[in-house]
Amino acid sequence: MNIHLNQRPQRTERPPDIRTDGDVPGGDRLDMALLHQALDDSLDVLRDTYAPVNGTGGGWYHELARPEPGTTATALGLLAFTTAGRPFEHFDAGLAFLAHRQVDSTDPLRDGGWTTKTSLGMPVVEATAWIARFLAVARCDLRPDAPDLRRAYRWLLNNQNPDGGWGSLSGAPSRTWLTCLALRALARLNPYDPAVERGVEWLTADRTALRPGWGPTPAAAPTVAHTAFALVTLAEARPRQEDERLLGAYDWLAAHLDPSDGHTWIETYDVMPHGPAAAPIWRMALWHSGLPLAVAALVHDPRGAPGPLLGRAVRTLLTSAPGAPSWPGHPGDGPTSLWTLWWRLDALIELARMPLARSRDVLHWLPDATVVQRAHARDRSLPALLPRRPRVDPVRFVRRYWSSVLLGAVVAGGLGGVLGRAWGWREFWLSVIIPMAMTTAHESLRRRRTAG
Repeated sequence: MNIHLNQRPQRTERPPDIRTDGDVPGGDRLDMALLHQALDDSLDVLRDTYAPVNGTGGGWYHELARPEPGTTATALGLLAFTTAGRPFEHFDAGLAFLAHRQVDSTDPLRDGGWTTKTSLGMPVVEATAWIARFLAVARCDLRPDAPDLRRAYRWLLNNQNPDGGWGSLSGAPSRTWLTCLALRALARLNPYDPAVERGVEWLTADRTALRPGWGPTPAAAPTVAHTAFALVTLAEARPRQEDERLLGAYDWLAAHLDPSDGHTWIETYDVMPHGPAAAPIWRMALWHSGLPLAVAALVHDPRGAPGPLLGRAVRTLLTSAPGAPSWPGHPGDGPTSLWTLWWRLDALIELARMPLARSRDVLHWLPDATVVQRAHARDRSLPALLPRRPRVDPVRFVRRYWSSVLLGAVVAGGLGGVLGRAWGWREFWLSVIIPMAMTTAHESLRRRRTAG
């Protein structure tokens, strides 16, 4: 079966690129129009690579050139349209495909989950958590043609390890990435379930000032991707939580993030569901992209996003080498990996949700402030937008404050007479008492009229 590519008109005009804000030292700016166009381009790639399956719906495989859909990739594709708030003409067919692939079993450790092509028919967190999260975000729990979300919820609870984390399935060693996947799904389904609290405790138990970041496992060295994913997860599972451990993790992420590094890497590990000496044994792979995850995480820093660093990171997401398409998977660029597309698309959606900024505004990220420049003034420089002090009209000033001006003249003249020894201090004070009383009475009356 071949992938069906829909012919779409090519855009002839692209908005201006993101660039360093030369108006403000240390600043950076983001053109929201460019961000939204990159978002639309990515969704066009998903539309063009959707693959139908006769009788069971359709979807995507993580290698977009392959026509056989997979459950995880299909959930990610549908989740992209859902979180972006865009309609998708094959949404119902994708939902039917996921419902057809949900495992039906009398074993509570298997029933309600989803498998992957490499899990030898056994449901795993790598698929089930993504699909459950999509179904919760899309509010599909009441649709008769949707997968059974309650069974998926019970599968995640039944396969949580006693230590509070998750491996690929019950009994597999708990891993940071898989625990985050399960927690993000459960936080959407039931954030008050005790399983969420146990998972959060597993995720944060050994965080200290000397070890603020996360790695693939509790004993592994921290990475930007795992630290960012953990912070994104905690921001969803425990919103507005702020303690020294989390602040230290945000500081670690900002210090170790290279805003020009957009590479993707794969975490591989063996799964032994029946113990280290038992079969079956298979190998799993997780695609990681640290830069877009770090962008999504830094937006949630409770102290405010580090604007200039975030601006440089977003610029890397939206630009590439001269002459190349400005977005991985841009129409006409050929098939790409859905994972490469997804992580960048997820970061774009997170940025597009930032409050106060509309679709064609320009954000100026300064070291200690963020300025939103409205679309109608997008061609003006930042200093030109700042309010200017009005020029003082001398005639109007004298008319409004004539009593104060008169008092000042009397005082200046009196002091001049004292310094010139034309009279003494006694005569000076006698000459200013009456003007001071008149000025005080006049100012009091003027303020009352203004207040009225």
